[in-house]
Amino acid sequence: MPDDINKKDETSRLALWGILIFGFALRAAYVLSVKILPWSDMAHWDEARLSILHGLPYTAGWTPLYPALLALLTKLFGESYVILNMANAFFSALTCLYIYLCAKEVFGRKTACISLLISAVYIDMIWYCGVMLAETFGIFLLTVLVYNIIKNRSPIVSGIIFGLTCMTKGSFIICLPGFLFWIYYKHKAEGWLKKAALFSVFTFLVLLPWCARNFTSHKTSVFLKTTVLIEPTWAETIFTGHNPYATGGPDFYFLDHEYGKFYTDPSLTPVEKNRIFLTRSLEFALGNPLRELQLTLLKISKHLTFATSFVFYRVDYPARKMMFALSLLENMVIFPLCILGLVFSFRDKNAIGFAAIITVFIGLFVTLFCAETRKRMVFVPSMLILASYGATLLPGIIAGIKKRETEKIRGRLMTAGVLSCLLFLNFFYQIATRYRDVLQRFH
Repeated sequence: MPDDINKKDETSRLALWGILIFGFALRAAYVLSVKILPWSDMAHWDEARLSILHGLPYTAGWTPLYPALLALLTKLFGESYVILNMANAFFSALTCLYIYLCAKEVFGRKTACISLLISAVYIDMIWYCGVMLAETFGIFLLTVLVYNIIKNRSPIVSGIIFGLTCMTKGSFIICLPGFLFWIYYKHKAEGWLKKAALFSVFTFLVLLPWCARNFTSHKTSVFLKTTVLIEPTWAETIFTGHNPYATGGPDFYFLDHEYGKFYTDPSLTPVEKNRIFLTRSLEFALGNPLRELQLTLLKISKHLTFATSFVFYRVDYPARKMMFALSLLENMVIFPLCILGLVFSFRDKNAIGFAAIITVFIGLFVTLFCAETRKRMVFVPSMLILASYGATLLPGIIAGIKKRETEKIRGRLMTAGVLSCLLFLNFFYQIATRYRDVLQRFH
């Protein structure tokens, strides 16, 4: 009997490594097929890499850890976009591994295996490996952080990891309230305040040199200097979501009007632009409450669509039509399963962290910022884990429905059902209002 158990464990281990290697192979194959040079945001990350590589002044508006990593890889292996994007494939595959480990700790081996398989073939994770963007490396670090918190490891180490995560992608700092709530919920009976304080302090100690550099490089008021501490361009995202020409998405229609001419004024510093962004956003929000409510609903609709999180598909990336369609189909299954997993795990002190990350990001991007499916990537690991848990529960729920034994879970089933129906109704609304725009991007 022990020999049979050992053989079964060995087979399972080989299967898991097989899935992980398969996931990396998919990502590597896609990276090798991409022949498009950096453009749009990718070109700015490339410029930042080159400035670090050649010892030039760092003028990029984004945090420097990702371009520093790219510069190091270039120093070690030479100039090659394939190698740089292959690093994305490597970190994306490692993210799959940590998704498996997180799911195993919280929900058990069965859910973990499902989450590993889903993450290995999740189209958006594969797609982002082919572009020079910080999302893939940042999400890897964030998933490592989630695993550390689940395992009750040192809040000092967790704070350092979160600081490095924010140094990779500055916008990830908005996860901080979610992590602090998770620490409170997980340790409220055993000194949560000390853990939260250590986590916060060491996060900001990692960020301190970067913040000090940004603070001292501008000659203006202390308040305005604080607008460029971590991510100097964050106020622009707020303005994009709160102006007379806003649509709820990352659209720049204000550039067609005198109202937005300051945006392209070369005489304005980033700090001065941030002042205008924030002032005009606040004026618009306070003066147009009904329009603000409408924009919030539009943001929810655009942010929670089944469409891909890869927003660069208008350019002729390999297999883009097939990948767009596959991503849509994947999300039509994963989103409802995520809701099911969320409502059935909401009180779990470990699982609440997944819900906190998702809730904070969705909440802030549909209220404070503008909605963009690209911003969903940060909570993809949490979403896939909860969806895998939902998939694990589904056979038992179906059996209970057939036997009419659902009295104890009726409320949660109703919640999951209503929210899933709203997702599909929103999908039909998006088809009715945006299908022409989407089709034009493939021509």
